[in-house]
Amino acid sequence: MKPGIAPQLLVSQVKGTAAWLWDDPRAAGVVRVLDGVDEAERAFQDGARETAYLHLMLAAHFATVATFVPTDVDARIRHHAWWAMEEVEVVERAAALVDEVASWDVGAVSARVVTSALGPLSGHDGEWLGVRAGALGRAIAVGAEALAARLAEAIDAELDREERILVEALQGPAPRALAAATIVSHNLGDLSRVAEAWPKLEALTAHRPRYLRLGHADAPVLRRPFVMAGALNKALVAHENHRFLPLRQARGLRRARALLLPIGPWLDGWGEVVARHEALDERDRAEVVTALLELHRSAPEQLGCLRALAGVHRATRGGLALYADDLPARLRKDPSRGRVREEIDVEQHHFEARVERRYAVERARIARESG
Repeated sequence: MKPGIAPQLLVSQVKGTAAWLWDDPRAAGVVRVLDGVDEAERAFQDGARETAYLHLMLAAHFATVATFVPTDVDARIRHHAWWAMEEVEVVERAAALVDEVASWDVGAVSARVVTSALGPLSGHDGEWLGVRAGALGRAIAVGAEALAARLAEAIDAELDREERILVEALQGPAPRALAAATIVSHNLGDLSRVAEAWPKLEALTAHRPRYLRLGHADAPVLRRPFVMAGALNKALVAHENHRFLPLRQARGLRRARALLLPIGPWLDGWGEVVARHEALDERDRAEVVTALLELHRSAPEQLGCLRALAGVHRATRGGLALYADDLPARLRKDPSRGRVREEIDVEQHHFEARVERRYAVERARIARESG
């Protein structure tokens, strides 16, 4: 395997976007691995046999994937690291590390979580589906039959769990239903992309269809709740939950766990937190407002940025006008005109009622068209 990001650099990237982890007892597991960077350094040049570097990449991914600046190790932990392993025992050790990282408390590192009686549902679950699919492909390729069976069982159990959470969520109000649909659609996409990328080996042929395009009506294995999730996500909220790249420029947002972005478009509460959080000063808040206004200009159909602005406006004495002098000249009039002005005057409960009506209409349409 070709060298990836140097371990010390990887840890510095985590600290650059999530330094607050070191103050959170819930993050003890991930911090322990990140603080053990010297072991990963020693393994860095022999990554095909030693798993310490993979452990570090998994920890970095866990720590940052729901932050504003995720570390760029996705392809390595899903593909490259596994296909560099030649020995069954190395694949087994690596798979055990995935189990460990997947057991950590996702609430420490993500605000994009749906709680349920079956445990938390988050985009992290999709990350581990994808990583386990990478491990499964390699386990089958090297003839590790027992490990392959365990990995397939773990993937299937997670799909069953997510399906049950989704079915329950779809019976409830739009915010919970659409949040679950968003997360599950993301997770199924992660799994499908890895299975699609498996080498064209005969031994993998029987496994691939089980994991392909599960959120689509043309999936080889049709699971209707997953198809419903995919259709609802595409129709209503897919454009609300991208990477929010302009917010990377507002560096103050990296100072506290409480500033992590939740699932959109329900961002009123997050905007209120931005307006009041002690880690931010007025210049920091102006940078956030600037980023949100830029986001609205680039994606005017996106409602989450407008609801975040409404939250900031509502929780700020003087409203968005307070930040006018610190905004770029081209944006200074935006809060007082057009769609921004209209939306910040809409109360949160009125906005949520509007989404609820759209959700009911779309769900009925999708159900009708799917028979």
